[in-house]
Amino acid sequence: MNQGDPNRPNPDALLKTQGRDSPGGLKVFLGAAPGVGKTYQMLQAAHELKHQGVDVVVGVAETHGRTDTLALCEGLERLPIKKIAYAGKQFREFDVDAALKRKPNVLLLDELAHRNIPGTRHSRRYQDIEELLDQGITVWTAINIQHLESLSDVVASITGVRMRETVPDSILERARDIVLVDLTPSELLERLRQDKIYVPEQARAAMDGYFSPSNLSALRELAVQAIAERLDSDVRETMQSRGIAGPWHIRSRMLVAVNGSGQGVPLVRAARRLADRRKIPWTVVTVDNGRAGADERQRLEKVFALASRLGAEVKTLRGYNVAGEILAFAREQNVTTLILGRSHNRWWHIRKSTTRALLKEAEDFEVTFIPVPRKHRRQRSDTAGQPVSWSDYIWAVGSVGAATAIAMGLQNVLPLGNLPLIYLTSVLWVAARTGIRPALFTAVLSFLTYNFFFTDPKLTFRVSDTDELLTVVFFLIIAVTGGNLAGRLRDQVRMLRASNDLTDAHLQFTRRLASAPDITSVQTETVEALYCQLKLPLLIAQQSPENDSIEVVAQSGLFHPLSDGARSAIDWAIQNAKPSGAFSDTLNSLPWRFEPIEADGEVYGVLGLRVDDMPPDYYRGLAINVYVHQLGLAWFRTRLAANFSASRVAEETERLRSALLSSISHDLRTPLSSMIGSASTLKSMYSRLSNQDRDSLLDAVLGEGERLDRYIRNLLDMTKLGHGTLKIERDWIAFTDILSSALRRTRNLMSKVNVEREIEDELPFLFVHPALIEQALVNVLENAAKFAPDGSTLTIRARKDTQELIITISDQGPGIPKDQRSQVFDMFFTGGEGDRGPHGSGLGLAICHGMVAAHGGRIQALAGPNDCGATIQIVLPLIESPDQNSNREPRE
Repeated sequence: MNQGDPNRPNPDALLKTQGRDSPGGLKVFLGAAPGVGKTYQMLQAAHELKHQGVDVVVGVAETHGRTDTLALCEGLERLPIKKIAYAGKQFREFDVDAALKRKPNVLLLDELAHRNIPGTRHSRRYQDIEELLDQGITVWTAINIQHLESLSDVVASITGVRMRETVPDSILERARDIVLVDLTPSELLERLRQDKIYVPEQARAAMDGYFSPSNLSALRELAVQAIAERLDSDVRETMQSRGIAGPWHIRSRMLVAVNGSGQGVPLVRAARRLADRRKIPWTVVTVDNGRAGADERQRLEKVFALASRLGAEVKTLRGYNVAGEILAFAREQNVTTLILGRSHNRWWHIRKSTTRALLKEAEDFEVTFIPVPRKHRRQRSDTAGQPVSWSDYIWAVGSVGAATAIAMGLQNVLPLGNLPLIYLTSVLWVAARTGIRPALFTAVLSFLTYNFFFTDPKLTFRVSDTDELLTVVFFLIIAVTGGNLAGRLRDQVRMLRASNDLTDAHLQFTRRLASAPDITSVQTETVEALYCQLKLPLLIAQQSPENDSIEVVAQSGLFHPLSDGARSAIDWAIQNAKPSGAFSDTLNSLPWRFEPIEADGEVYGVLGLRVDDMPPDYYRGLAINVYVHQLGLAWFRTRLAANFSASRVAEETERLRSALLSSISHDLRTPLSSMIGSASTLKSMYSRLSNQDRDSLLDAVLGEGERLDRYIRNLLDMTKLGHGTLKIERDWIAFTDILSSALRRTRNLMSKVNVEREIEDELPFLFVHPALIEQALVNVLENAAKFAPDGSTLTIRARKDTQELIITISDQGPGIPKDQRSQVFDMFFTGGEGDRGPHGSGLGLAICHGMVAAHGGRIQALAGPNDCGATIQIVLPLIESPDQNSNREPRE
């Protein structure tokens, strides 16, 4: 809280208000029900803006066939609508890309709650709007009050109709301007009777159901309340950003200050009655100064639970100056009325100073005291609120004794006026080590001890010298003040350290979740991290996707089997998105506390902690809601990533399927057509063909059959590589053996080129799957021979480089363009020119890449020698053979 200078601007509020003035603002036309004229008024405002020279474009305007609204669309530029096919039908949707390309100053996009057809970029229209706003485009839109997510349950209870299309309240909070479009229930019903909203049959059904006068009045009240809350929020942000102390008496707001003295329960009940009479929002606050004991905290827990049930907002402030914290919070929230409990405390009670401070400083507030029955006042705990620790007082007595011994040793050396400084040091030491109460006890004990041993007459508590009396009195004042300040500083340091430890714990937890790649890792990291920090048995449970039963997906600590009651609590928490179990209003006798894990309006599961006999205030101090919120965001992130990955896989699968069909249509049909043609010619004209023509046709059938066989073999190999069923059975073999076998298999293709081999002598054996490496060489050789000109030279080189064998196959063909060299190993990539061309399916080199990579090697396409042709380089790792130097016979 900003206690030092209430007129100092709040940096967060200043940034928020400045952000609303940035490009990309949102203007919302809000109505209580359909038919009040939101679109009509939005189009009217657009015409006025256009007359001022502003670039206004209509993205979507839902006219519902109303002639007057259709007329207003004339004269405004409209973006083309995107047509999407879904479920056998054509749908018209907003085109985000067209809007981003056009980028007008103002874009009209009606029906904020609209759900887009599957296949569009975003599932909801408000997400389209968020993208447009982020790109600096100002958007005007319209929505009815029943579509707000926070009011979904309220609207359902009023009208009996639950809205399926809702938008998060955050989109309305982002709006720069909100325009309330209002009609009285009688006017709206008249429009309904005139068929200006629905067709006659729908209009009669609407008047009998949703559009009843009581429903419309209630919805109208909700819309007015939403606008009032937004205006109140804007006023408070403006005050904070400009450093205005307030309050501004625009909208009444009530603040109830409670403590753990036992006054809270009757005070909250009385405040609720007062808030109901005035119809104003109210907040219950307490100030944690680090001095409350267990009894006070337990009573505060009950007070906060009661206040939440009665509809109040609860807030815990932290600071030493109770009155200052309350007033600072009241000014920040633009509170107009302070509610305090009237007590009859005696003059020595410290809490009376808080009341006096509030009365003295709250000049701009209405302060109301509510009398509290005496039976509640007697529940008041100790002044400091903390249990007595006798060890602290033992330290206090010991420190005074030590100070006395030192002072007696120095009384003949130092002047008498310096001896109180020794006692003052002991007071400060005790205050820094223990707290305020032991420090005050030390100050009083030091005062008495100094008076008894060092002032005349000695060994009495009387003071005969006036100068010494003044010294003793000032010593007492300084000791009490110094001890109080030192104790307060210690309490503040302790609170700051506890807050810092909690922040560090949250930061470490967030970092661990951020590195989790999938939902299983998120769940495992959560239970492990929280168990290390909390030392409590915990679990994550969710509903099984198969049968909706409760299943535990992650757990840590000494796990106890879940009872039927615990499973019921989990199911209730998931269904209602509210905590259940211990410290809640649902099944609170359970030893478990279940917190719902939710994000983006969906509950994914629950986080359960076994709290047993843990005090409620201790559980609150753990700030579990922060962990649960981070877990929900991480869960949402991993689900988005999984959905995105699935979409990418589906897209890639569809692309490969199309490429495969295209490849099959060419690479299967062409050889089959040639074989059928040759065979049919042989059958029909066998007797009229010469032996040479017959041999030629048979060679064509055989060649095309071999080509077809190679293609099908490539398909099978690629399938095995893709599914991981290709087994790597390694053996020791010489590279020359593999090369010789590959050249024999490709001798027909190699007959038109000159093959030169430059193989380094005494190459080490390869520890590979011989058949796979041979097939890889065959595919590369076939690829090179296809595009090498007749009579050209095809060069095969092999050499050892440290622990690798480098194999290069170079041809003198047209080569591979530089921008396609990294793509030639992709499935079904044919390039359309160069070494890929239209001659193949694009599987050969892709299979080579898979086979070489399976051995830990690599393959790449390079330019040919002297930039002529192409070179395919294969690099295989070399492993030292156990009999490398032996005269082993090469494998045949």
